[in-house]
Amino acid sequence: MLPLTGSPGAGKGGGMMRALAGRSSRLTISLLAALAIPALARAAGESLVDPRAGMEFILVRGGTYRMGDFTGRGIAQEQPAHAVTVSDFYLGRNEVTVAQYRAFAEATGYRTEAERSGGVVDIDPVMMSLVRRAGVSWSNPGFPQQDGSPVVWVTWNDAAEYTRWLAQATGKPYRLPTEAEWEFAARERGRDLPWAGTADPERSGEFVWSAENSGGTTHPVGGKAPNALGFRDLCGNVWEWCLDWQDSYQAAGEPAVDPRGPPDGRFRALRGGSWRVGREVARTTYRNGYRPDYAHSSIGFRVALEARDLI
Repeated sequence: MLPLTGSPGAGKGGGMMRALAGRSSRLTISLLAALAIPALARAAGESLVDPRAGMEFILVRGGTYRMGDFTGRGIAQEQPAHAVTVSDFYLGRNEVTVAQYRAFAEATGYRTEAERSGGVVDIDPVMMSLVRRAGVSWSNPGFPQQDGSPVVWVTWNDAAEYTRWLAQATGKPYRLPTEAEWEFAARERGRDLPWAGTADPERSGEFVWSAENSGGTTHPVGGKAPNALGFRDLCGNVWEWCLDWQDSYQAAGEPAVDPRGPPDGRFRALRGGSWRVGREVARTTYRNGYRPDYAHSSIGFRVALEARDLI
Protein backbone atom coordinates (compact mmCIF):
# COMPACT_ATOMS: atom_id res chain seq x y z
CA MET A 1 0.00 0.00 0.00
CA LEU A 2 1.09 3.57 -0.62
CA PRO A 3 2.87 5.25 2.33
CA LEU A 4 1.02 8.57 2.33
CA THR A 5 2.47 10.01 5.52
CA GLY A 6 6.01 11.18 5.98
CA SER A 7 7.94 8.35 7.31
CA PRO A 8 8.21 -0.76 -2.87
CA GLY A 9 28.48 -25.58 -20.58
CA ALA A 10 30.54 -27.55 -22.47
CA GLY A 11 31.07 -31.14 -21.46
CA LYS A 12 34.25 -33.24 -21.68
CA GLY A 13 35.86 -34.33 -24.93
CA GLY A 14 34.35 -32.30 -27.76
CA GLY A 15 32.99 -29.63 -25.39
CA MET A 16 35.59 -27.03 -26.37
CA MET A 17 34.86 -27.46 -30.10
CA ARG A 18 31.11 -27.21 -29.47
CA ALA A 19 31.61 -24.07 -27.38
CA LEU A 20 33.73 -22.47 -30.12
CA ALA A 21 31.18 -23.44 -32.75
CA GLY A 22 28.43 -21.95 -30.61
CA ARG A 23 30.35 -18.70 -30.25
CA SER A 24 30.94 -18.60 -33.98
CA SER A 25 27.24 -19.11 -34.67
CA ARG A 26 26.25 -16.39 -32.23
CA LEU A 27 28.80 -14.03 -33.75
CA THR A 28 27.45 -14.73 -37.25
CA ILE A 29 23.89 -14.11 -36.08
CA SER A 30 24.96 -10.90 -34.34
CA LEU A 31 26.71 -9.64 -37.47
CA LEU A 32 23.73 -10.46 -39.66
CA ALA A 33 21.41 -8.70 -37.23
CA ALA A 34 23.66 -5.67 -37.17
CA LEU A 35 23.66 -5.49 -40.98
CA ALA A 36 19.87 -5.63 -41.00
CA ILE A 37 19.50 -2.66 -38.63
CA PRO A 38 19.57 0.83 -40.15
CA ALA A 39 22.26 3.21 -38.99
CA LEU A 40 21.23 4.72 -35.69
CA ALA A 41 20.13 8.30 -36.10
CA ARG A 42 20.65 9.40 -32.52
CA ALA A 43 23.22 8.82 -29.80
CA ALA A 44 22.38 7.88 -26.21
CA GLY A 45 21.52 10.94 -24.18
CA GLU A 46 20.35 12.96 -27.18
CA SER A 47 16.90 14.41 -26.85
CA LEU A 48 13.96 15.43 -28.94
CA VAL A 49 11.24 17.96 -28.27
CA ASP A 50 7.72 17.14 -29.36
CA PRO A 51 5.94 20.45 -30.09
CA ARG A 52 2.50 18.89 -29.59
CA ALA A 53 3.46 17.52 -26.21
CA GLY A 54 5.48 20.59 -25.28
CA MET A 55 7.99 18.35 -23.53
CA GLU A 56 11.50 17.04 -24.02
CA PHE A 57 12.39 13.35 -24.28
CA ILE A 58 15.82 11.80 -23.68
CA LEU A 59 16.98 8.71 -25.53
CA VAL A 60 18.01 5.84 -23.24
CA ARG A 61 20.03 3.11 -24.92
CA GLY A 62 18.82 -0.32 -23.89
CA GLY A 63 20.77 -2.97 -22.05
CA THR A 64 20.65 -5.72 -19.44
CA TYR A 65 20.80 -5.03 -15.70
CA ARG A 66 19.84 -6.53 -12.36
CA MET A 67 16.51 -4.98 -11.50
CA GLY A 68 15.51 -4.75 -7.85
CA ASP A 69 17.23 -4.48 -4.49
CA PHE A 70 21.01 -4.52 -4.88
CA THR A 71 21.74 -3.69 -1.22
CA GLY A 72 20.12 -6.64 0.55
CA ARG A 73 18.22 -4.15 2.73
CA GLY A 74 15.21 -3.43 0.54
CA ILE A 75 11.60 -4.32 1.28
CA ALA A 76 10.18 -7.65 0.16
CA GLN A 77 8.58 -6.09 -2.95
CA GLU A 78 12.07 -5.13 -4.21
CA GLN A 79 13.35 -8.71 -4.08
CA PRO A 80 14.74 -10.82 -5.55
CA ALA A 81 17.02 -8.85 -7.84
CA HIS A 82 16.79 -10.38 -11.30
CA ALA A 83 18.18 -9.86 -14.78
CA VAL A 84 16.11 -7.72 -17.14
CA THR A 85 16.79 -6.52 -20.67
CA VAL A 86 15.20 -3.32 -21.94
CA SER A 87 15.22 -2.01 -25.50
CA ASP A 88 16.01 1.57 -26.48
CA PHE A 89 13.34 4.05 -25.39
CA TYR A 90 12.75 7.72 -24.84
CA LEU A 91 11.60 9.11 -21.51
CA GLY A 92 10.39 12.57 -20.56
CA ARG A 93 13.11 14.67 -18.98
CA ASN A 94 10.55 15.90 -16.44
CA GLU A 95 7.24 14.89 -14.93
CA VAL A 96 4.11 16.05 -16.76
CA THR A 97 3.21 19.54 -15.59
CA VAL A 98 -0.03 21.29 -14.79
CA ALA A 99 0.26 23.35 -18.00
CA GLN A 100 0.86 20.27 -20.14
CA TYR A 101 -2.11 18.46 -18.66
CA ARG A 102 -4.26 21.55 -19.12
CA ALA A 103 -3.40 21.60 -22.83
CA PHE A 104 -4.69 18.02 -23.10
CA ALA A 105 -7.86 18.75 -21.15
CA GLU A 106 -8.65 21.83 -23.23
CA ALA A 107 -7.94 20.07 -26.52
CA THR A 108 -10.14 17.07 -25.73
CA GLY A 109 -12.65 18.20 -23.12
CA TYR A 110 -11.45 15.30 -20.96
CA ARG A 111 -12.54 15.36 -17.32
CA THR A 112 -10.54 13.38 -14.80
CA GLU A 113 -12.11 10.83 -12.50
CA ALA A 114 -11.89 13.32 -9.64
CA GLU A 115 -13.72 15.94 -11.70
CA ARG A 116 -16.43 13.50 -12.74
CA SER A 117 -17.00 12.37 -9.16
CA GLY A 118 -16.95 15.89 -7.72
CA GLY A 119 -13.88 15.47 -5.54
CA VAL A 120 -11.44 12.99 -4.01
CA VAL A 121 -11.08 10.64 -1.09
CA ASP A 122 -8.02 11.64 0.92
CA ILE A 123 -6.33 10.52 4.11
CA ASP A 124 -6.49 12.88 7.07
CA PRO A 125 -2.84 12.93 8.26
CA VAL A 126 -3.85 13.76 11.84
CA MET A 127 -6.77 11.39 12.35
CA MET A 128 -5.43 8.79 9.85
CA SER A 129 -8.93 8.35 8.48
CA LEU A 130 -10.47 8.70 5.03
CA VAL A 131 -12.10 12.05 4.31
CA ARG A 132 -14.08 13.32 1.33
CA ARG A 133 -12.66 16.49 -0.22
CA ALA A 134 -15.27 18.03 -2.50
CA GLY A 135 -14.12 19.97 -5.55
CA VAL A 136 -10.48 18.85 -5.39
CA SER A 137 -8.88 17.84 -8.69
CA TRP A 138 -5.77 18.41 -10.79
CA SER A 139 -6.91 21.99 -11.53
CA ASN A 140 -7.91 22.71 -7.94
CA PRO A 141 -5.46 20.65 -5.88
CA GLY A 142 -6.13 22.30 -2.51
CA PHE A 143 -2.68 23.84 -2.24
CA PRO A 144 -0.67 26.31 -4.37
CA GLN A 145 0.56 24.94 -7.69
CA GLN A 146 2.22 26.67 -10.66
CA ASP A 147 1.99 25.86 -14.36
CA GLY A 148 5.40 24.20 -14.04
CA SER A 149 4.44 22.08 -11.05
CA PRO A 150 3.85 18.36 -11.57
CA VAL A 151 0.21 17.58 -12.20
CA VAL A 152 -1.35 15.65 -9.29
CA TRP A 153 -4.73 14.16 -8.40
CA VAL A 154 -4.57 12.08 -11.59
CA THR A 155 -5.40 8.39 -11.54
CA TRP A 156 -3.58 5.80 -13.62
CA ASN A 157 -6.58 5.91 -15.94
CA ASP A 158 -6.23 9.70 -16.30
CA ALA A 159 -2.50 9.38 -17.03
CA ALA A 160 -3.07 6.61 -19.59
CA GLU A 161 -5.73 8.73 -21.31
CA TYR A 162 -3.20 11.55 -21.66
CA THR A 163 -0.68 9.24 -23.33
CA ARG A 164 -3.37 7.83 -25.66
CA TRP A 165 -4.31 11.34 -26.76
CA LEU A 166 -0.66 12.22 -27.34
CA ALA A 167 -0.09 9.06 -29.37
CA GLN A 168 -3.16 9.67 -31.53
CA ALA A 169 -2.38 13.36 -32.01
CA THR A 170 1.22 12.76 -33.11
CA GLY A 171 1.17 9.26 -34.58
CA LYS A 172 4.02 8.29 -32.23
CA PRO A 173 3.95 5.41 -29.72
CA TYR A 174 3.67 7.38 -26.49
CA ARG A 175 2.73 5.52 -23.31
CA LEU A 176 3.59 5.28 -19.64
CA PRO A 177 7.03 3.78 -18.90
CA THR A 178 7.30 0.22 -17.70
CA GLU A 179 8.73 -0.40 -14.25
CA ALA A 180 11.83 -1.89 -15.87
CA GLU A 181 12.35 1.19 -18.06
CA TRP A 182 11.71 3.57 -15.18
CA GLU A 183 14.27 1.90 -12.91
CA PHE A 184 16.80 1.54 -15.74
CA ALA A 185 16.64 5.29 -16.36
CA ALA A 186 16.65 6.21 -12.67
CA ARG A 187 19.72 4.05 -12.07
CA GLU A 188 21.55 5.45 -15.10
CA ARG A 189 21.29 2.25 -17.14
CA GLY A 190 21.47 -0.07 -14.15
CA ARG A 191 24.11 1.40 -11.84
CA ASP A 192 23.84 0.67 -8.12
CA LEU A 193 22.31 4.02 -7.20
CA PRO A 194 19.78 4.23 -4.37
CA TRP A 195 18.67 7.67 -5.59
CA ALA A 196 18.44 8.99 -9.14
CA GLY A 197 21.74 10.86 -9.29
CA THR A 198 23.69 9.64 -6.28
CA ALA A 199 24.57 6.77 -3.96
CA ASP A 200 25.45 9.19 -1.13
CA PRO A 201 22.59 9.72 1.34
CA GLU A 202 24.14 13.04 2.37
CA ARG A 203 23.82 14.28 -1.22
CA SER A 204 20.36 12.88 -1.90
CA GLY A 205 18.78 16.26 -1.16
CA GLU A 206 20.55 17.69 -4.21
CA PHE A 207 18.48 15.39 -6.43
CA VAL A 208 15.33 14.54 -4.46
CA TRP A 209 12.34 16.43 -3.06
CA SER A 210 11.31 14.32 -0.05
CA ALA A 211 9.78 14.87 3.37
CA GLU A 212 13.16 16.02 4.64
CA ASN A 213 13.32 19.09 2.38
CA SER A 214 10.03 19.61 0.51
CA GLY A 215 8.29 21.83 3.05
CA GLY A 216 5.19 19.66 2.71
CA THR A 217 4.34 20.43 -0.91
CA THR A 218 5.20 19.77 -4.54
CA HIS A 219 7.80 21.86 -6.37
CA PRO A 220 8.07 22.95 -10.02
CA VAL A 221 9.68 20.23 -12.11
CA GLY A 222 13.40 20.44 -12.82
CA GLY A 223 14.31 22.24 -9.62
CA LYS A 224 16.76 19.58 -8.48
CA ALA A 225 19.95 18.37 -10.14
CA PRO A 226 19.58 15.84 -12.97
CA ASN A 227 21.01 12.36 -12.90
CA ALA A 228 23.80 11.47 -15.32
CA LEU A 229 21.30 10.73 -18.12
CA GLY A 230 19.66 14.13 -17.72
CA PHE A 231 16.43 13.16 -15.95
CA ARG A 232 15.07 15.23 -13.09
CA ASP A 233 12.75 14.29 -10.22
CA LEU A 234 12.74 10.56 -10.96
CA CYS A 235 13.06 10.21 -7.21
CA GLY A 236 10.85 12.47 -5.12
CA ASN A 237 8.47 15.34 -5.88
CA VAL A 238 5.61 13.01 -6.95
CA TRP A 239 5.11 9.29 -7.29
CA GLU A 240 4.97 8.27 -10.95
CA TRP A 241 2.49 5.84 -12.47
CA CYS A 242 4.04 3.06 -14.55
CA LEU A 243 2.44 0.96 -17.26
CA ASP A 244 2.53 -2.36 -15.38
CA TRP A 245 0.10 -4.09 -13.13
CA GLN A 246 2.09 -4.60 -9.94
CA ASP A 247 3.36 -8.12 -9.34
CA SER A 248 5.96 -9.85 -7.19
CA TYR A 249 9.40 -10.30 -8.67
CA GLN A 250 10.39 -13.79 -9.72
CA ALA A 251 13.92 -15.18 -9.84
CA ALA A 252 14.80 -15.95 -13.45
CA GLY A 253 17.71 -17.59 -15.24
CA GLU A 254 17.53 -15.83 -18.59
CA PRO A 255 16.89 -12.07 -18.57
CA ALA A 256 13.28 -11.08 -19.06
CA VAL A 257 13.08 -8.93 -22.20
CA ASP A 258 11.01 -5.73 -22.00
CA PRO A 259 8.75 -7.02 -19.21
CA ARG A 260 5.39 -5.30 -18.80
CA GLY A 261 4.02 -7.15 -15.80
CA PRO A 262 1.02 -9.51 -15.68
CA PRO A 263 -1.99 -9.09 -18.00
CA ASP A 264 -4.22 -7.95 -15.14
CA GLY A 265 -4.14 -7.26 -11.44
CA ARG A 266 -5.40 -5.08 -8.61
CA PHE A 267 -2.76 -2.33 -8.38
CA ARG A 268 -0.87 -0.35 -11.00
CA ALA A 269 2.80 0.25 -10.27
CA LEU A 270 4.03 3.48 -8.73
CA ARG A 271 7.69 4.49 -8.53
CA GLY A 272 9.98 7.16 -7.15
CA GLY A 273 8.48 8.39 -3.90
CA SER A 274 7.27 11.93 -3.36
CA TRP A 275 7.45 15.15 -1.41
CA ARG A 276 5.46 13.43 1.34
CA VAL A 277 7.69 10.45 2.14
CA GLY A 278 11.23 10.14 3.50
CA ARG A 279 14.27 9.62 1.32
CA GLU A 280 14.47 5.94 2.32
CA VAL A 281 11.18 5.46 0.47
CA ALA A 282 12.05 7.80 -2.42
CA ARG A 283 14.62 5.34 -3.78
CA THR A 284 15.24 3.91 -7.24
CA THR A 285 14.28 0.34 -6.36
CA TYR A 286 11.39 1.01 -3.95
CA ARG A 287 8.14 -0.36 -5.35
CA ASN A 288 4.62 0.75 -4.67
CA GLY A 289 1.21 0.49 -6.26
CA TYR A 290 -2.40 1.50 -6.00
CA ARG A 291 -5.76 1.06 -7.68
CA PRO A 292 -5.86 2.51 -11.21
CA ASP A 293 -8.82 4.70 -10.18
CA TYR A 294 -6.99 6.24 -7.20
CA ALA A 295 -5.61 9.78 -7.17
CA HIS A 296 -3.56 11.66 -4.59
CA SER A 297 -1.75 14.95 -4.07
CA SER A 298 1.54 13.06 -4.18
CA ILE A 299 0.93 11.11 -7.41
CA GLY A 300 1.71 12.23 -10.97
CA PHE A 301 3.41 10.68 -14.00
CA ARG A 302 5.87 11.10 -16.86
CA VAL A 303 5.66 9.90 -20.44
CA ALA A 304 7.72 7.32 -22.36
CA LEU A 305 8.12 7.01 -26.11
CA GLU A 306 9.02 3.77 -27.85
CA ALA A 307 12.15 4.26 -29.93
CA ARG A 308 11.82 1.38 -32.36
CA ASP A 309 10.34 3.49 -35.16
CA LEU A 310 12.36 6.62 -34.49
CA ILE A 311 16.03 5.55 -34.52
